[in-house]
Amino acid sequence: MLNKVKKIIKGIAIEIAFSLFFSSFFIFSVYFLFRDKIYNSIFLINRLIVVEKNTETEDKEISFDSVKKRLVHYPYYGEVWATIRIPKVEINAVVYHGDTLDILDKGVGHFSGSYFPAEGGTVIIDGHNSPSQFGRIPGLDVGDNIIIEAKYGTFTYEVTEGKIMKATELEKINIQDDREELVLYTCYPISAIGYKTDRYVIYAKLVGEEYEN
Repeated sequence: MLNKVKKIIKGIAIEIAFSLFFSSFFIFSVYFLFRDKIYNSIFLINRLIVVEKNTETEDKEISFDSVKKRLVHYPYYGEVWATIRIPKVEINAVVYHGDTLDILDKGVGHFSGSYFPAEGGTVIIDGHNSPSQFGRIPGLDVGDNIIIEAKYGTFTYEVTEGKIMKATELEKINIQDDREELVLYTCYPISAIGYKTDRYVIYAKLVGEEYEN
């Protein structure tokens, strides 16, 4: 009787293992074959969200309400809304709203789920590890300046920390809403070829702000 029960349990375990294997293989295959369509779908969803937010602000310049500490007119998904300068490592790149692969092929991207400079929360910007984007941010030290020149003002941040994280750990970057913090990240190691499982992350605090009239 005991042997019969063991055989049944073993058979169930084998079936579960096969099911998990084929399910994982199926999911991976679908992702590999349709990843471009998946990215495009995410892009369109994000764009619709931003377009809805801008329904009544079409053709209006991006502007900031200094009393409410919020943007009045937000950029559209895929729109350039700032440049980022990092003098220490000679980085000067345009910043797009959104960070899909198509956008990152053109410049660095602002994660749409994060805040904008001067809104008092976490601002997340990511880019490729090429020299023209964020390939030199591992050369930053604590105290170095990062300058974001947005359409509504200029904001200076000071590096507080640089560290290596697993790509799977990026979700641990909490989006704060009670203090301003700039987060930059890129693939790491910089010189490695192919897919990189690590990310180099820079944290910086706001130390200066100057608004456009």
